Amino acid sequence: MQDNCFVNGGREEMYSLVIAEDEFTTRRALVNMVRWNELGFRVDGEFPDGGELLDYLKSNVPDVILTDIRMTKVSGLEIARLVSEQKLPIQIVFLSGHKEFSYAQEAVEYHVAHYLLKPVDLSRLREVFRNIREKLDEQSAQEDALQNRRDHYSRLVNYEKQQFVTDAYFGALHNPQQMAERLRLLCVQNGGGGQIRQFLVKIILQNDTRYREFLDSYGRQELQEQITHILECFDRRLEYYPITWSGIGQEGLAVLGVFWEKEACTQEAYHPEELEKAIYNLMAVQADVVLFEKLDSPEQLAYWAENVGKNEPANQLIQDKDYLQLLRDQKKLLYSYLCQKNAEQGMELTNTMLNHYLRGGIPFAQRQCIHTITRLLDQVAEQDLAEWNRLYGKCMNPLPTLQVEGLRSWMENCVRLLYDYLGGQTEAQNDTSIEKVMEYIGLHYREDITLNTVAEAVFLNPVYISRLIKEQTGRNYTDLVMEMRVEQAVELLEHSDLYVYEIAEKVGYNNLKYFYKVFRKVTGKSPGDYRIQ
Repeated sequence: MQDNCFVNGGREEMYSLVIAEDEFTTRRALVNMVRWNELGFRVDGEFPDGGELLDYLKSNVPDVILTDIRMTKVSGLEIARLVSEQKLPIQIVFLSGHKEFSYAQEAVEYHVAHYLLKPVDLSRLREVFRNIREKLDEQSAQEDALQNRRDHYSRLVNYEKQQFVTDAYFGALHNPQQMAERLRLLCVQNGGGGQIRQFLVKIILQNDTRYREFLDSYGRQELQEQITHILECFDRRLEYYPITWSGIGQEGLAVLGVFWEKEACTQEAYHPEELEKAIYNLMAVQADVVLFEKLDSPEQLAYWAENVGKNEPANQLIQDKDYLQLLRDQKKLLYSYLCQKNAEQGMELTNTMLNHYLRGGIPFAQRQCIHTITRLLDQVAEQDLAEWNRLYGKCMNPLPTLQVEGLRSWMENCVRLLYDYLGGQTEAQNDTSIEKVMEYIGLHYREDITLNTVAEAVFLNPVYISRLIKEQTGRNYTDLVMEMRVEQAVELLEHSDLYVYEIAEKVGYNNLKYFYKVFRKVTGKSPGDYRIQ
């Protein structure tokens, strides 16, 4: 079968090759006499010594290096050592004379792809590069699929449905009439008269080798986005909205969310085992679907949080990590509602929170009430110590009693006081949430941070942060972080002589090829092209 340039997803793609050989005639023969395009390669550079190749590698990452193992100044062995030590995604092919073959064997530890003896047998060379191309084809297909999923997910989340799911689960939306009105506005009633359904799903990603490899290469936000995209594409009739992401001991990650039918469907069952297969096939990560429950009505979602730690005695419940995380998520949501001045949802959530506190016993509920109000005071009046002291005095004098109604009355009064305080502030004084978000991202964007990481740091609900970022910057969270990283990479390319792989690591990308794709997506150029412009 005739060789042709590699075709991926309907587009032609040639892999990058550079050649280092100190014998001029051999080097020119390798460049000009081999039909590299038929093998799927293009020669992007030729060098008479390894020293020049090292300089080239500061700004470029070819797919393959074909190099003489021994050259005048810097040997091919030294090139292979650099590639191995820095974990560069480059295939190495050595050219070696018969006398040098034993020397070449010393490079086994550098994972050299192939050895070719001089004089070069062209048929053997073609065979070697066909094998290399096949491996690169597989890698490229996987990376393209990953990028396509990322691009798919870059579309805006349906904010109103996401907010509905969040409010219902955490208890800010209990009132049946209010819920019915929200649903009506979301147009969930099918024109044919059927009822659109929701399904609660919980998935646990196992902390195995492939899971850790994915995190090392792409980071936690990319992991979450890829899982979300897979869930969105699980069935064309369903939309997916996440509720929580949480770590679970020795296991990797748990995600809880809701599938929402796009239109009424007569099919009674979806197949969670197919979801497990999809996650494994696309990411090679083992996932267990531990919950896939049809909700009898949208209102039923409001009661699922009450099952967290259900039937545990109070002394055990107050040590349950899932229960404590639920309480923390509710506090962040309440503060988000304070920032929005949404008193209706905030007061309903306040009552739900107290009911959850009481499940741990009245003394525990009292401590939680005091902690909640103190934490809200810290967020609301952190810039003004005098105001903090004044509000604290009003809230904590007297302290809440060890009685259910006394706790409820105290908690409601404190939250109303905070709403009244924020209502009297100017817009400039109130507009601090986005400042906190942007300040945190600006300080930590080089790290492996997720939207949930930011939410935890600034004590806000992730859905609220997502909307803030979109409103203020016109971009979603992922694109914002990506652009900040690339901007810093451009700065380093222009004002340092660091290798590209070093720059990638400094701005938060451990996977070099992924960094190249991100950089080209933002700037339209490769890092190497940008540096030499």
